[in-house]
Amino acid sequence: MAAAAAGGAAAVVGYVRGRGGQRAPATTAASSLLPVRSRGGVLRAYNFDAMVPDTLDPHLTQMGPVVNMHSAVFSKLLQYDDERAGTIVPDLCEAMPEQPDRLTYIIRLRPGITFHDTLRIRYVHPTAAGRALDATDVKYSIERQMDVNSPQRRRFFRADEWGVIDTIEVSGPLTLTIKTKAPVAPFLAFLAGRHAFVIPREVVDGHDEAKRDLDMVGSGPFMLDTWKPGEGVTLVRNPRWFARDDHVSGDGAPRPFLDGYEARFSPQQDLWQQLVFERERIDTTGFSDVHALDQEQKTNLSDVVLEQTDAGGVLASRLLLDRPPFNDDRLRRALHLAIDRHALAAALYPPLAGAPSARLSGAVAPVSRWALPQSELLKRPGYRTGSGRDDDLRTARQLASAALGGAPAGDLRLNVMGLPKVIPDRAVAALRRQVQDALGVRLDIATDPSGYAYMANGLLRNLEGASDGVVPCTLGFEDGGVDLDEWLYPQFRSGGPLNTYRLDDPTLDRMLDRQRQEFDTAARQAQGLAIQDYLLAQVNARIEYLAPVSRRLTWGYVRNSSMPPWYGSRYKLADTWLDTSHPAWNARPG
Repeated sequence: MAAAAAGGAAAVVGYVRGRGGQRAPATTAASSLLPVRSRGGVLRAYNFDAMVPDTLDPHLTQMGPVVNMHSAVFSKLLQYDDERAGTIVPDLCEAMPEQPDRLTYIIRLRPGITFHDTLRIRYVHPTAAGRALDATDVKYSIERQMDVNSPQRRRFFRADEWGVIDTIEVSGPLTLTIKTKAPVAPFLAFLAGRHAFVIPREVVDGHDEAKRDLDMVGSGPFMLDTWKPGEGVTLVRNPRWFARDDHVSGDGAPRPFLDGYEARFSPQQDLWQQLVFERERIDTTGFSDVHALDQEQKTNLSDVVLEQTDAGGVLASRLLLDRPPFNDDRLRRALHLAIDRHALAAALYPPLAGAPSARLSGAVAPVSRWALPQSELLKRPGYRTGSGRDDDLRTARQLASAALGGAPAGDLRLNVMGLPKVIPDRAVAALRRQVQDALGVRLDIATDPSGYAYMANGLLRNLEGASDGVVPCTLGFEDGGVDLDEWLYPQFRSGGPLNTYRLDDPTLDRMLDRQRQEFDTAARQAQGLAIQDYLLAQVNARIEYLAPVSRRLTWGYVRNSSMPPWYGSRYKLADTWLDTSHPAWNARPG
């Protein structure tokens, strides 16, 4: 992790070291594509793509690393060409949907789209293997998430997006018309969302779930080859990909240029990762500690590229509001004010070369164009420094004392995401100390060894209105989205599919509904800022802390590498290629 590039955009910073140790810095835009000069090979990475999942079903999972695999295997009607700018382009669609009015979206699919076809898929799903994708697949993929009779209805976490639809009519194999119940400003964003995948109905079982690796049958640029949770995932090239000729490469041959992609589960052991990376047995990797990354940068390597971007996830705590202690808004407010976010950011992500490795965050990550500007956020209680911080601590103690009524503070149960290990290793100690010192409250820690899957089950109990087995307070990364609505509506709307807080606030509901109806971008931006202000001043159902800067080192022979803000953009691997003419390539083991 390290400092963000100016304006929150991703950057690639490369340098070359020869035997004499001379350094020649250069900076290029990550989105600029180089013409292809060599093809084939398997890109190898250390990351969390093979994290133990809550489910493999692309419409049910909450876990970003799992969506990485999904995004390479499955396709969507639309996709983001640039998440930071919010630029949407066709994927399965032949062109952007026609909109004769604000309720109607006429969707025309590309001809010649087929689902993946391998011997294994033919054996397990013979009717899906290699068949043409058509408009009924799109209709099914949306309507299954709107089905109130489905046994999985509580787990369709994007149901609020599809609930705006009135009708879906198929008028031909490649044409369908979607009508919404009312004008919905972010509807195109819903079609391009990170989870808006189109799947064949054949892969879904009798319990309305596609949970096996054998069920991962899509139409995307790569096909799933192996899946071993906690170990690794491998993808292989889809030779029949419908978008293979969309971009003209240097040699004129179709995409993807790679033969495959191998994601080994990150050991989160920096010394081991350094050794493996230096010996070129891995092509790209992040590091747990910025100092380890800095050391690896300074090693006498022939050519290494540093990729970095503001992360699109937020470290935060979810609170359960319908019982003590968090049914008292004074205690929620006290906790919000007691946390020293600046100290927390320094403990988790120390600065590198004088530049910060994380930025403080509200309900929307600072990488997003919808977020509160840092200059404004830092004026808010809970984010201030100096005398403002002193005032916040004083108020926090007063609120906690009033909420407890003189009773002993007792322990607070905190369920912690076990991965990445920086959370249990550093964040817990820092938070425990801050809360104890400021409020006299002790944190009782329960860490999820799976990373998030077990905690997700507890949060589902929150959603179901259960009285036991619930999760009163969490600590972990929150996955938002790209559009303003994705960050706020499912999280904080009463009855929202991600409202695990059991929050019910009519004023907030009206604000959230209003932004969906606002088509003027500037006006909607203002509404989004007002919602974020309201969440900070009045609600505090989720306490946000910071958003780190994602950072990784990549060997220079990896060309057209793309580092998105968050998970769900592995389809960009279709443009990546391995340069066999690069000086470092000859040292790479086969």
